Amino acid sequence: MQPLDYLTTPVGLFWIIFCVPAGILLTALGYFIINRVPAKWLCDYNETPSEELLSGKRVSFLPAGIPASLVMVLSLVMCRLQFNKGYDIYFCLLLLILFDCLLIAIADIKYQIIPDQFTIAFGVLALIISVYDLVRGYNIFHFAWWSPLAGAGIGAAAMMLIDFIGMIVYKRDGMGFGDVKLFLAVGILTGFPGTIYTFLISIVVATVFFVTIIIISKIKYSGADVEEQTSQPVKAEDEALASETAQPQETGEEAPAEDEQAKDDDESVGFGSYLAFGPYIVASAAAYVVLFDFIGYLAQLYLNLF
Repeated sequence: MQPLDYLTTPVGLFWIIFCVPAGILLTALGYFIINRVPAKWLCDYNETPSEELLSGKRVSFLPAGIPASLVMVLSLVMCRLQFNKGYDIYFCLLLLILFDCLLIAIADIKYQIIPDQFTIAFGVLALIISVYDLVRGYNIFHFAWWSPLAGAGIGAAAMMLIDFIGMIVYKRDGMGFGDVKLFLAVGILTGFPGTIYTFLISIVVATVFFVTIIIISKIKYSGADVEEQTSQPVKAEDEALASETAQPQETGEEAPAEDEQAKDDDESVGFGSYLAFGPYIVASAAAYVVLFDFIGYLAQLYLNLF
């Protein structure tokens, strides 16, 4: 049934209304789970958990939980419209995958780690959907038995390629191995050529985000420089007087606080720090699921140009 036709039916209207409290409750449950999972899940393999992790007070639902809830509600609504009458099994399994995407995003944003347990859960759910899709003959995500295998291989290879490029350009890992494992699991769900679409979406989303962050940081730094320049004439006399009474500085002095602050600001926007790519991977996977028909339509229009 077409999404708009389904929306006008009593059953369809019930499901859409159901998605609103379900999305809010799932988001709240996600934050609760992140605060309750074992601390070692949120650490590297040989890392000792910090006091914050051991305390169990890791993330707060407010204020970030509000936009996260809106995104979850919208994702569930669009997913139900895509997979409506006759596709209840798909919707229920994809609901769990969307919830797992939320857990992965929270963990990677907060701790730059993607717990293997969340990735395994994603992979298992993706495998169930793939088998169901092929056995029942719906062929929504996969048109052949090798499609999940190809998707997994392409997803892992794409992340390893980015990591290889990062090693050449920056002399450090471009991606964490958790991203490789996660995209492998995503590839099982999206298959071929869906994994390619998902990868392209993740690159676009990440690029837009980082360009926005860089522009905002440049504007902030420019404003700070202008403010500092305008304040220099006012402070010049006081600084000259202070320099006369100041003690001589010793050689080997530590870097000024301003430089340390600038360094912290750079790291806060991702310069020279680990790239938490997990949120963009799960965001692209969710976008592929909830916009499945639309993405397929755009891909067909593009292919028709050749």
